Amino acid sequence: MIGIPKTFNFGSGELVELSYLEQVFGISRRTASKYLKVLHIEPMYIGKKVFFSLSTFKRIMFVLTLPGSPGFLFPGSTGKSNPRLLKDDKFISEVTPEILAAAGLPRILGEMAAAEGRDPSILKKLLTPPVGRPKKEKKVDE
Repeated sequence: MIGIPKTFNFGSGELVELSYLEQVFGISRRTASKYLKVLHIEPMYIGKKVFFSLSTFKRIMFVLTLPGSPGFLFPGSTGKSNPRLLKDDKFISEVTPEILAAAGLPRILGEMAAAEGRDPSILKKLLTPPVGRPKKEKKVDE
């Protein structure tokens, strides 16, 4: 029987039970814990349950999937046994401090909101307004 993971929301994003990762990625509990470790997300223990911040997870995953970001080899992935990928510097197996810093930028939250399409007004904040007055268009006499 598959249970729905418990969630809590304290106003700064959802805390989700570790079983969320197990169900979404089809992985074991041990591998799910390793995912959090390589992503540098500290779990929270409430009673006998393990929780993590889903919003932090999403931010890091968003940064990892941006164009130009390095490829990522998750624990338990078959890519880790490929010697070509391991010698290539384009792949990492642990989140770097630079990626963590990028995930903490307000710009990333804006890009995520724009990508989800929930709030169209966020696009105005991302666009740079033109400098100066707009040019007057010449009227064409008919």
